[in-house]
Amino acid sequence: MKLKNILLIGASTGGPGRLHTILEQLPSDFPPPIIIAQHMGSPFIASFVKQLSSVTSLNVLKVCEGMELEPSSVYVCSGECQVIEKEGRIYFVHNEDASLPYTPDINTLLLSAAKLSKSIEKMGVILSGIGDDGAKGARELFEAGGICMFENEESATVYGMPRCATELVPQADTGGMTQIITAIKCFGEKSV
Repeated sequence: MKLKNILLIGASTGGPGRLHTILEQLPSDFPPPIIIAQHMGSPFIASFVKQLSSVTSLNVLKVCEGMELEPSSVYVCSGECQVIEKEGRIYFVHNEDASLPYTPDINTLLLSAAKLSKSIEKMGVILSGIGDDGAKGARELFEAGGICMFENEESATVYGMPRCATELVPQADTGGMTQIITAIKCFGEKSV
């Protein structure tokens, strides 16, 4: 199916609770596919998918190689996840064995999304986390015309990842969870 927009969320320390909060407040017909890159070892992804499924009626899936993105679905990355475009459709390229500094790697995901055609609107959200993962990818996404929003210092459990992203993309919006959820809902309405 041809998609109008895609939501990408990167998180680390403090992320799971925030992801629960976001998903439980989205409508059951939230149109854009949501791709989540939460730093977490592959053995824990299946139980995390179950946890997220318990707070939303959206379809929550673990990313598999070649999986096509569909509307009103949530995709949880495991290992290295990238998105590619073929004939107007978006698919995952997936590699469990990638030796990247973070698992899954948010930069890898966002950098791949930045290469998708401009006709697909993209929003990248960086939530609480240690380190700098997601900052370079967010900059590329923003420079490619995407929307970026980062959790602010007052809200984040750990302000490392959002701080680094804000430093590289100072034009992006920042906010607490209420503002982030409002922005995500507004982004979803663009699909209607």
